[in-house]
Amino acid sequence: MTRQEVTGNYIINMERERVRRGYTQPQMAKHMGISTSGYKKIVAGETSKIDLYAAYQLYKFTGKFIFELCGEESADLELFQSLRSLSPSQKAFVSDIIRFEQNFQEKEMDSGEYISVLVPSGSLEDGMIWDSANVIKVRASSYLQKFGRDLHCGVLITSRNLQPVYQEGDILLLNKRPPREGDTVILVNREDGRAYLRKFRSGNPARLVPVNEYGMTFEVDWDNTAEMDKWIKFGCVLTKMRVTDIGQNGDE
Repeated sequence: MTRQEVTGNYIINMERERVRRGYTQPQMAKHMGISTSGYKKIVAGETSKIDLYAAYQLYKFTGKFIFELCGEESADLELFQSLRSLSPSQKAFVSDIIRFEQNFQEKEMDSGEYISVLVPSGSLEDGMIWDSANVIKVRASSYLQKFGRDLHCGVLITSRNLQPVYQEGDILLLNKRPPREGDTVILVNREDGRAYLRKFRSGNPARLVPVNEYGMTFEVDWDNTAEMDKWIKFGCVLTKMRVTDIGQNGDE
């Protein structure tokens, strides 16, 4: 972005934060530690110089990082934004996962050949309450070569309830992109906390069809925001990795 674009985005977002809180410009200026006239000059574009301390105060007041206010977009920023909405205990849990990943990376010379695989507690079945899981590391270098950065993580099938499509011991390799026609997706219903493995059939309403012909078919109206918000998309299945011993090399 150019200097003008960065400044323009900052001013727009600064005013959005003010309006969202129902503050007057003098009140906002006070929170930023600047004069009302100085604030109005910034908003009017009469100056492109924004005091660093005022920018810092705006961050402290709104919780918005300066690169957010400047209109920067990135995967890292999306992660920061997601973390911000979590409870303290959830943040602590995520922090533990990050430390686990960092320790693994430090200890394993070829850590880039492994993926993180979630192992749901209990017997994995359609409509289960998915409230806990362990994390293991599985070597998947050939799959990483094939899918690259599109391969985000895996989920271990821990039961025979999804036969004949998936066998106990299969690992579903997942990508976080939005589902497309024919994709197999893992979804969690916000209302009851139950997880479902479904084949996505596009249309309006879209249909979520059981992968092995057992269970309910759900319909989702894309034009109904409340209905869309009922579902959390955990990931789309890229392929399955079949292993006989999870402690061994998972490559085929």
